[in-house]
Amino acid sequence: MACQKLILKNFWEELKIKHFPVLLNESIKALSVKKSGNYVDCTFGRGGHSKKILSLLSTGKLTSFDLDHESEKSAAEIKNSNFNFIRANFSEVSSFFQISSLDGAIIDCGVSSPQIDKPERGFSFQKDGPLDMRFGDSTSKTCYDIVNFYSEKNLAKIFKEFGEEKQSKKIAKAICIQREKKKFETTIQLAIFIKEIKTIKEKKNPATKVFQALRMEVNSEIDNLHKCLISLKKLMKKGGKIIVISFHSIEDRLVKNLFKHKEKIHEKKIPIKNDSSPEFKVSKLIFPSDQEVEMNVRSRSARMRVITKLWVKKQVFIFFY
Repeated sequence: MACQKLILKNFWEELKIKHFPVLLNESIKALSVKKSGNYVDCTFGRGGHSKKILSLLSTGKLTSFDLDHESEKSAAEIKNSNFNFIRANFSEVSSFFQISSLDGAIIDCGVSSPQIDKPERGFSFQKDGPLDMRFGDSTSKTCYDIVNFYSEKNLAKIFKEFGEEKQSKKIAKAICIQREKKKFETTIQLAIFIKEIKTIKEKKNPATKVFQALRMEVNSEIDNLHKCLISLKKLMKKGGKIIVISFHSIEDRLVKNLFKHKEKIHEKKIPIKNDSSPEFKVSKLIFPSDQEVEMNVRSRSARMRVITKLWVKKQVFIFFY
């Protein structure tokens, strides 16, 4: 019995440090990989999605992006002539491809498990480490800079917008008062302080939303996602697919609204042709299965959309009677 418990304990310890790509089967199926296609993994991470795409290619090409030096190490282990890794922000994707040259792209907006599990990266509110939270060392701004030097107004804004934190103003004010006495240095120090300040009870750790907001601000996640999606609209071939896995409502709203078809109405109320940019079909939300959530609890807040660039640009006429 003791031996079985030890084996089970070791098994779960291995699971904790192992990275599980979220919605792997669903995303690859939706991507409809062509053997000779040209694809981009905008967020390589530890290579879960990239490796699956590569396994389906024959003469096709896959280019993967990531800022993390650890991701670069993982990418170096892939020995495949169809694969190319670029250590850069995915917002720069347009610098590497021509218009209408891609068959598909995948974006996983989540932070990878190895990043969270390494205290020195400063992502976790459960393990003590420096207030860093940078995806790559090319980013100069750290979490320490934001927490200790942003104005109370700006702190409250990012806590509300990026974290949807109901007590954003209260927490921001308390942080500004406390840092005048002593600067915030570590993740645990900040997490404990937030827990003491918050009065609303939640199922998740009280620091979850604030840490999420700080990470998104450090890495300019929404701005970079927007730039990347704008570029991909032009880079996709007709019939190409963009897979976006998000973990936050603000990310999903950006995706949905950016590709939403907008009708133009002439001020003189006469029929006009809608001459907007090439149209895209946006799927309904796709969620992880119960089995995946059970195996990987961090996937519970994930949601996926499939954006398809249509073969024929529809012409919409609007009539008024």
